[in-house]
Amino acid sequence: MISRRARLFAASMFLGAVLSAAAHADDCKLGRIASLDFTENGAVVVPVSLEGTSVRMAIDTGSEVSGVDPVVAGNLHLIEQRMFQGMLYDTKGEPFTYVATVHKLGMAEMQTGSVRMVVWPSQMSENGAVGGVLGADLLRHFDVDLDFGSHKLNLFSQDHCPGKVVYWTGDNVAVVPMHVVNSGNIIVPVTLDGHPFDAMLDTGATFSSLSMATAHSDYGLTPNSPDVTRLGNRRGVVGHGMYEHTFKSLSIGGLSIANPTIHLEDNLAAYSMTQAAPTGSRFSFATESGGNTDLTIGLNELRHLHLYIAYKEQKLYMTPASATANSSSGAAAPPGPTSAAR
Repeated sequence: MISRRARLFAASMFLGAVLSAAAHADDCKLGRIASLDFTENGAVVVPVSLEGTSVRMAIDTGSEVSGVDPVVAGNLHLIEQRMFQGMLYDTKGEPFTYVATVHKLGMAEMQTGSVRMVVWPSQMSENGAVGGVLGADLLRHFDVDLDFGSHKLNLFSQDHCPGKVVYWTGDNVAVVPMHVVNSGNIIVPVTLDGHPFDAMLDTGATFSSLSMATAHSDYGLTPNSPDVTRLGNRRGVVGHGMYEHTFKSLSIGGLSIANPTIHLEDNLAAYSMTQAAPTGSRFSFATESGGNTDLTIGLNELRHLHLYIAYKEQKLYMTPASATANSSSGAAAPPGPTSAAR
């Protein structure tokens, strides 16, 4: 489980080299660029090659930029450069100071290079199981297919006919409009116990979360409510308690998840953004991009779904995870990688 993950309050770094890896699809066929098995370790974790060395990295749609663990950066002898300080913070309020260039990055069939990644202020996981994150700056150049039924991540080219993406089933498909803000965060309309929200879709968050202020104003919940459980203090942040409450239903695009357990906590992201002062860097504030929301949807709920994130179309295609069985159940297998993907 990632303990020092970032909710970076800045626009994404542009990864021009990644664009060269995109495949072109003909006749509305999907062009698969990479396919990887993933594990869940508090995050969606995939094997990635950095400078020829295998590193486990988290797929994090909630992180505006990709990053590497400082120990991994040191072991790989990555050249680090100082960046403007005071604009980028992780959730614990620690500033990002260095950025490193990865000359060779590989994800299964895909190979690219000259990818810039921020260096985390401190270790990203307690046991070193996660060595980095692949954030929206990279992911937004692809269609991202997360198959929780088979624990498979597929990256597809965005060059296809609109809407022609659901290869795994023809039944019970929800198509949800999503808004990709300047920072790369994905905002989708959801309903939680009858209350509508614009929520951030965050594959890097283990649990869904709701701001304590909204929990009180919309649901009358407080830390002393009988159906609210205290979890302790937020790790690394003194004086900020964490709680949880089980709601009745979370609905996304007509698909409902029963009894979602949502963490209740102070919205530290909003607070941190008010403390950041302009420094003249090329990064913009998350308040300008709209990347901060009171409700975040994390893995605890997302693992019930098969998600196809079409960044370019700004649409989210979903089915229940049980619909993702295998090609033996009648569903089509994903298209193979195209030669342009290499």
